[in-house]
This record gives sequence, structure tokens and C-alpha cells, in this order.
Amino acid sequence: MSLTWKQRASAVLGNAMEYYDIAVFASISMYISQLFSNQGIEHSEFIVWGVFALRFLIRPIGGVVICRYAAQYGRKKALVFCNLLTGFATVSMALVPVETVGQYVVVIFLVLQMLQAFSFGGEYPTLFNYLLYDAKKSERSRISSLIVSSSISGVIISLLIVAGLEYFLNQEQMMTWGWRIPLFIGVINIIVSLYLRLSLPELPKAGKIATQANYKVITKVFCLSVLAGVIFYVQNLASGILGKAMNIENLALINSSILVLLIFTFSFIVDKYFSTKQAFKFGAIAMLFSAIPLFALLGSEQFILQACAVLGISALSAVILGNTVAVLWQHSENHITSLGVGYNIALSIFGGLTPLIVTEAMEHGSAYVGLYLAIASIPCLLVLFLTDTRPELSPA
Repeated sequence: MSLTWKQRASAVLGNAMEYYDIAVFASISMYISQLFSNQGIEHSEFIVWGVFALRFLIRPIGGVVICRYAAQYGRKKALVFCNLLTGFATVSMALVPVETVGQYVVVIFLVLQMLQAFSFGGEYPTLFNYLLYDAKKSERSRISSLIVSSSISGVIISLLIVAGLEYFLNQEQMMTWGWRIPLFIGVINIIVSLYLRLSLPELPKAGKIATQANYKVITKVFCLSVLAGVIFYVQNLASGILGKAMNIENLALINSSILVLLIFTFSFIVDKYFSTKQAFKFGAIAMLFSAIPLFALLGSEQFILQACAVLGISALSAVILGNTVAVLWQHSENHITSLGVGYNIALSIFGGLTPLIVTEAMEHGSAYVGLYLAIASIPCLLVLFLTDTRPELSPA
């Protein structure tokens, strides 16, 4: 049974709504930081990003548990479960009685954030295994792009909603109750996303579950995921830090919007003229040599140079992110659990730490953020050049 493009679109739309729930914490981080400070918590901004980083520790466990469940009982059921779990955690954050719990608010937010991370740790690998299992070579880049763009769209929606609230509400209103509104929108996400997920067909089981983890697959997936994880969080979540440090207003929203447009544009070109592996490899090599000068230009005081830097960074990021899912799926060899483990370990280390690393790097200059990206490109290039000599897999 092959999925239609309408069904694929429904699946990724549900992912966008769930990723909104994940991303909204970063979008309201300045208000969460102030809430912590009001409760007498010192270094509240650092604590907020510490919560953001710590929540990633649970992702590998979610990857193992949910991916195994998906392989045994069906990917559709696993996606529905992730939808409910993520939505529950988001709504719970909106209802936290901050003044009543006092300094324990940090613990409560951390637990709820980890619950979301557990859910998404299994959601993402299950989703692209669901969408790519029968995909033709000539459509893999577009499907891969749909998946990653849906996550970025969740980030964009969260930024737009917070920006809209800030336009209509003053600072005091945002601090007292306005910050809860983006979280309450998670209720709508639960209903709509659940409807979309329940309407999807159940696909054939992914096959027998391996009794032991395939460490070769885990290692390859881990190395290939490092660069994508760093790029995603630099582009979408750490861009707010970059924009604030360099006085570039709404840099996160600009980056994310340009990125989605470029990802879709390049996906049609890749599917027509190249393979996803070729495009991914080209992007990784270009990032290795171009990241430092591009980020150095981003720190320039001239608008033209800044605009060129944003466009260049976004273009390379689009080539890499738009094909990452397809490349990971191919290298996973249909080991859905090993895929979930390798991917989530990489995201736990590099995704969670990226905002903290960017904050520290910006103390020395924007070029150091580029150095971070250049270093992150090395593991995936080692896999592509040294360990992978096989042609792309054909769909079953």
C-alpha cells in the first residue's frame, strides 16, 4: 500500500503541530526566565537554557521505547500516542501555578519538557520511517523536505504567535498571563493533529525487531545526525541569541522563513537531477569550508553583507536539512530502533547544547559559531567518504 501525497501532507502537518509544542518553550524563554527570576532563582536565563538542554537526555530512551512499539504494533499507533503525550505536557505547562509552587517551578518545567522530549524522541524517527518506506528515488528529497520543513514550520508558528501577542499585550500582561496563551494553543494542536493521525492508514509492520542493537547502524546514524542537529538549532532556536547579540531584529523568524522556502525549492531540483546522498554530501563539504567566513560576515555592520551571509547560511542549511531524513533512512537499513537511538543521542548532545554553545561563542565573535558548524560537519563526511560505498536502496 503506497501513501498518497495528501496522506503524507496530513502526516507532516501533524508533526508541525507537535513541533510547535516543542518549540514554543524557546519562543517564550525570555518570559520563563523572568518567571524563574521572580521566584528568587539566580542566573535564570542560564537555568532556562539548562532545562532546554537537559530535556534532550531523555530523547534516546523515547527513541528506543516508541520505535520498538512502532515496529511491533504499528507506526500509526505510535504517532497517535506521541501526539497525545506531547499535547498533554504542553497544556500542563500552561496550567502551572507558578506562585504556588515557587522555586519548584524549575523542576516542574523540566519534568514536562522531558516528557515532551521522550515523545518526540520516538515521533521523528517513526514519522520518516512511515513516510519513506515505499518512496521512489525520484521523490525522496521532497518527502525528506516535507518532514524537516514541518518541524521548522512549527518553530515559525510559535514565533509568529508570540510576536503577535507582544504586539497586542504590554510587557506586564505578557509576564502575568500572556505567556500561557501560546501553551494553551496546544489544546487545538491535540485535537487537529489527533484527527489527522487517526485518518492515516496503518502500513505493514517494519519487520522483526532485532534482539540486540545494531551498533554499526547507531554509529552511522549518530555521525550523520550531528551536523543536521547543530544546523537546525542554530538556524531556528539559537538565531534569537545571534540576533540579539548583533542587533538584527527577528533574525530567527527571517532565518526560518527563508530556510523553508529554500528547502522546498532545492528538493525539486535534487529529485530531478541528483540523489539525496549527493546533495547532502555537497552541502556538508560546502559547510565545512564556508561556515566560518559566512558567520564572520553575519557580524558585519553593513546590511548587504549581513543579508548575503543569512542567504548563504540558509542555502547551505537547506541543502543539508532537506536531504538529511532520506540519508538517515537509507543508512538505517530499516532498523527503526537503531535509527531512533543513533539520531536521538546526537540530538541529545548537540541539539540540547547548541544554544549554550552559541551563547558562549558569541562572547568571542560570530565567526566562532561558524567554527562550531564546520567542526560538526566532519563526522558525517567521515561516514560518507570512509564507510558508505553502497548505492541508494530501492523501495520495497
